[in-house]
Amino acid sequence: MSINVAQGRGRSARHMGRQAQRGLGLLEVLLFVFVLSGMVLAGYLGWRERTALQTARTEKSTLSQADQAVITFATVMRRLPCPDTDRDGSEDCGANAQKGWLPSTTLRLAGADPGVAIGQLHYLVQRGTTDIDLAMLSDSWRPLEYDDAVPTFAAMRDTTASGGTYQADILTLPDLCQRLGEGTGATFSTALAHVTSSPERPVAYALVHPGLADEDGDGSLFDGVNPDAVNAFDDPNRSPLLGGYDDLVLERSFTSLQAAFSCQPLAQSIDSLALGLDVVDQVDQMREDNIDAAERAVIFAALGAAITAVELTASIVEAASDAGNAAADAALCGASLGLAVNACAAIGPHIGGAVAAGITTGFNIASIALNVTAAALAGNALVLADNSRPPSSVACPVPNVADALARAQADRDDAVADLAQLQTDLANAQARLATANTARTNAINSLYAAIRNGTGSAQIDDRVPPLIAAAGDYVARQRAYDEAAADVNNYQTLVTNWSATVADYDAMLATRTTRIPVLQAEITALDTQIAATTDPVARDALIATRTEKSGELLLLQDLTTLNNERNNAITERDTASANLAAAQTALALAGPALTAARNQYQTTYSNIVNVTQYSFGPLNAFVACNPALVNPCPNGSVNTAPAVQAAMTALLGASGNTGSVQPQTTSRFVSPYTIQSEIDGIQAELNSAGDRVTRAQDLYDDVLAQSQNPPSCTVTGSGVTPWSPAAAGDILVNTDIKGGTR
Repeated sequence: MSINVAQGRGRSARHMGRQAQRGLGLLEVLLFVFVLSGMVLAGYLGWRERTALQTARTEKSTLSQADQAVITFATVMRRLPCPDTDRDGSEDCGANAQKGWLPSTTLRLAGADPGVAIGQLHYLVQRGTTDIDLAMLSDSWRPLEYDDAVPTFAAMRDTTASGGTYQADILTLPDLCQRLGEGTGATFSTALAHVTSSPERPVAYALVHPGLADEDGDGSLFDGVNPDAVNAFDDPNRSPLLGGYDDLVLERSFTSLQAAFSCQPLAQSIDSLALGLDVVDQVDQMREDNIDAAERAVIFAALGAAITAVELTASIVEAASDAGNAAADAALCGASLGLAVNACAAIGPHIGGAVAAGITTGFNIASIALNVTAAALAGNALVLADNSRPPSSVACPVPNVADALARAQADRDDAVADLAQLQTDLANAQARLATANTARTNAINSLYAAIRNGTGSAQIDDRVPPLIAAAGDYVARQRAYDEAAADVNNYQTLVTNWSATVADYDAMLATRTTRIPVLQAEITALDTQIAATTDPVARDALIATRTEKSGELLLLQDLTTLNNERNNAITERDTASANLAAAQTALALAGPALTAARNQYQTTYSNIVNVTQYSFGPLNAFVACNPALVNPCPNGSVNTAPAVQAAMTALLGASGNTGSVQPQTTSRFVSPYTIQSEIDGIQAELNSAGDRVTRAQDLYDDVLAQSQNPPSCTVTGSGVTPWSPAAAGDILVNTDIKGGTR
């Protein structure tokens, strides 16, 4: 019995040992799971931290790449891009918006690589005021200029657009730099593009990356003020770790962009050249002053140069007179539809006179050069005779061509003014034509209304269009006849005039060998008289005579030019003869055509005013009757004859004339044709006036070149000609155009 108890106790102990072993294994499993969970959690937290870090790096990299693309665009285009307001990739500059998407397509077209993530970035650019609108390209900067009155070197040069001499609209990076400089000193307002720092500050531009999530839950990836504010982004220093915000902002200040574009050294590089140009100008002015002083001592050949300069003025007056007369003749001829016979025929000879005067002008300019050369020889003699005078102190006398230049400028200004007046006249005539066309249309409608007695239609409605067509055909035939008759007279006069001109040239060719020495002797005698004459009026008369003889002598001495002028005159004569024959043929055909047109017009006119009776109104329910033609008229009929005749007279007649034989020239129907003829004449005048402007400008340019660039003079010695302001100015402009010397 005791044995059994002991055995039972042994089995119980073994059973408890097996249970303990099973309990220890469960604890181990739980411990393993706990450790594994900790490892997973630690790995997740590490992964999340690395992911957030990588995301931040990616966002910053995207902003940096986009920022570099904007800088590249501005370097190429000399301005910042406008925002993309409709998200099509292209900038939208028209609305002056300061905020939108970054224009990826525009950046790429300008050669900038904004990166693949560019489409998700918001973009803010400074366009708050005109002076600091960084997306607008305009001539904001120019090199500095020295001020003689207030000795400073701080004011930008005035361009030709503002009354100065510097080239306008040179659009380079310094213009953007100028706007950036204006931005640094601009007074802050909420209208400026800015960030919401404390205090708020303006920006040149700014970029925003929206992050990965809509942290503030407003339906947009962009948080804070970034999606909604018109002119602002959030402070770049706002922490993206804060709840409700994960955007990343990159801003560019005006100062940082100035540094990015090297604005200060860039502008200074050009201003240094500008200062050099001012030095060259000062030296050149000193040189001119020295030349003026030396010229007073050089008197040899000065009288000949002065006389020739006065002759130049006289020849310009003659050329201007002939050119102006030619323009006036063309104007009268055109405005009168070719009926001013003398004016039309005189156009050719006047232009020929202008050509001859132009030849004399060129001859006088060449003569000035010869006289200055003679003065140079006298200057050499002066240097040789006076050892105390260095060659650099002696210059050729500059003939005074100020009067010639003034006359040439006056003629040019008159030509320009005449052209402007003609343009005004053309605009006025076109306005009157529009009014006349309206009046004619209203008169035609009034005729229909009179025939219909104010109702919708009449049986004789279809008689009005043939009348209108016949009236128009008559006006065209009358004009063709008048023009043909005028052409016959004009071309006959031209044939006579050019034949006489050819005869004059033939006489010059036949007598040139004997005429040349006679003219030379006469000119020499005139020179003596001019030198001895003190009365200005008499002296001017002598100079005018000398100018005329000088022009004739020039033609006689230049056989090629003389033959060319004669051949031109022959061509003009033959052309006028051919045109005369054609005009005579046209006139022979125009007469019968005009008669036929008049007969047709009278028929269509009678078909309306002489109708006895007709029906009008809805379904032609009413009867119109002319009691003067029908007796008796039907009961209930309406006498429309007075109203119809009044409407016909208003359309085709004039005061005291009903227009029954032919349309009157002052009628509402003919007035548009008359005004159109006037417009055609004005347009012909414009062509002639434009040619006159061209000739006057060419003449002015020639004299101006003579005034600004007098003939060179060589005096023996070791003098050095300073660098010309024009050459220095060209270098400055070219450097400015190229964007500096960097």
